[in-house]
Amino acid sequence: MLGPASKIKDHQTMNSRSIISLALFIFLNFLSNNSHTTEAAPIYQWHDCPDTTLFAPNSTYRSNLNALLSSLSSAAASDVANGFGNATAGKDAPDRAYGLFLCRGDVGTAACSDCVAAGTKDILQRCPDRRSSMIWYDECMLRYSDQSVYSVMETVPLQTIPDTGDVAEPQRFVQLLGEAMKYVAERASGSKSGKKFAVAEASFTSSQKLYALAQCTPDLKGSDCNTCLQAVIASLPQGKRGGEVVHSDVRGVVRAVPLL
Repeated sequence: MLGPASKIKDHQTMNSRSIISLALFIFLNFLSNNSHTTEAAPIYQWHDCPDTTLFAPNSTYRSNLNALLSSLSSAAASDVANGFGNATAGKDAPDRAYGLFLCRGDVGTAACSDCVAAGTKDILQRCPDRRSSMIWYDECMLRYSDQSVYSVMETVPLQTIPDTGDVAEPQRFVQLLGEAMKYVAERASGSKSGKKFAVAEASFTSSQKLYALAQCTPDLKGSDCNTCLQAVIASLPQGKRGGEVVHSDVRGVVRAVPLL
């Protein structure tokens, strides 16, 4: 269930039938349809191993990578992190390791910490001996590289994760989807709160609501956040009940769910 939200009427991008409720930081687990608790294991979504260059198991880079992942896991357990952290390990290239994590904007510290801790182990299994890798869960994202990734805008990689099932009134759904995603993209990219995160809801049918989410890593400039979100929005599945697009710096989500 959604927490309190301030309703925004007659917004320039929304008509009166599409009243949007913005709820920053209190959007509770709609991505997983409330099917898990913070004690459950994080829900794996996708990983990417873009670098074909390998490191040796006993190399300096591996030692630095181990230190980096440990540092990120510790940072995620701190309330100060606020769902985002970055770190480096090692002094000199090419053996210096860079990394960061981003937890979904509504995820608490405990769930964020659990997700990042799982990611630091899982990423080494899914991308063994790679010098750069990325892993996404429902609750968080983790990445590392032998190149700096902080405040670096990228447009790839990008992965679309569609929901199964078609949606009723697809033309109207696509229109409402565009309006809602534009709304949350503007709010996320323009956020001054420290989290570039926004969610919204809109009435779709008498028995369904549409939920939308947009989030960027806080290290991105607002303009870069918006650029990445536009690429994500363009890749959202059309005509489906919902879906998600995950990216190295951002995520965009839309769901049409029954009213309870």
